Amino acid sequence: MNKFLKIIKASVREMSPYQLKERQHQIKLNQNESPYDVPNWLKKEILEEFCSMSWNRYPSFASEKLKMRLSEYLQIEPQRLLVGSGSNELLQILFSIVLTKCKKLLIVAPTFLIYEKLGKVAETEIIQIELKKDWSFPIGDILQTFNQDHIDLCVISSPNSPTGSFLTNHETDQIIDACPGLIVLDEAYHEFSGTNDLSIRNNVENLIITRTFSKAIGLAGLRIGYMMAHPSLIEEANKAKLPANLNIFSEFVALKLLDHIDLVHKNIQNVLAEGERLYQRLVKINNVTVFPSKGNFFMIETPYAASIVFEGLLKFGVLVRDISKYHPRLQNKLRITIGTPSENDGLVKALETVMSEAANKIHFDSYNGKS
Repeated sequence: MNKFLKIIKASVREMSPYQLKERQHQIKLNQNESPYDVPNWLKKEILEEFCSMSWNRYPSFASEKLKMRLSEYLQIEPQRLLVGSGSNELLQILFSIVLTKCKKLLIVAPTFLIYEKLGKVAETEIIQIELKKDWSFPIGDILQTFNQDHIDLCVISSPNSPTGSFLTNHETDQIIDACPGLIVLDEAYHEFSGTNDLSIRNNVENLIITRTFSKAIGLAGLRIGYMMAHPSLIEEANKAKLPANLNIFSEFVALKLLDHIDLVHKNIQNVLAEGERLYQRLVKINNVTVFPSKGNFFMIETPYAASIVFEGLLKFGVLVRDISKYHPRLQNKLRITIGTPSENDGLVKALETVMSEAANKIHFDSYNGKS
């Protein structure tokens, strides 16, 4: 045992790392990525241009080119933007500049596990409110908590992973107006939600919105995210951001994708259409409950242990996410990313077989007196 480990915060030593075990698969539906890669013709164009750039020079300290291009795309002022290596880095920055032992963090669970982990690293007091029975957001409970506690930071994912829950603009405004501290809306799946209204929130002083290029835009491997907030909050967050945090290749590809945003929009429409088709097929499978979602994924529940269904699907080469241990209410639940038509067909066929085999085994065990 390293005697110097005691110098590390006890809260960190008691935690488990956020990790995902590598599993062999043919169909990957476990991380809510876009099923559509950048087309080869655009990759070749990008690589040819990138080869003419200097690799021996540091990237821009603040990714100014991408920030300016994003400001045009989003129609907001560039001083309201901060760019990072994935939205997770920006969340880490926010947590680091706000939370301490004497502060309070509010999260609505079950949700993205990173929020709780970052809160524990900060050794802050974490207050959890649970989603309603139908997985909708408990607006009344959130507002009541704001009245009873001085919440320094509230983080809400909308659409929420893994449940697919979604805040309406009216609900969002209620939360923003009532929050006594900073409110972070993690909108990683925003492009799938069908809304695109930032105007009503541009001048709100306590609102922070984080988004990513990893989901709808299809650049999960390049780690690009951005944050939108009042200029004064961006200025403070920028003080904790490491300089030149986004590499030149990631920024260059992000700029190229924004120049070909029609490709992104087409992929989003394909995912939404496939999502509707997949939902209609999943609800027809015996013993499978599918929960509506505003993201590019579905949460499903079966009468069987999630690990049995997960491993059963994996035998057919289909990799989904077993979320049953993430929260007590997620028992027997899995999360499935919407894939391409052929991937979704493969999933449905495998799931039908797995569910049939599980039902037959239960019937056989019951017939033979096994419990």
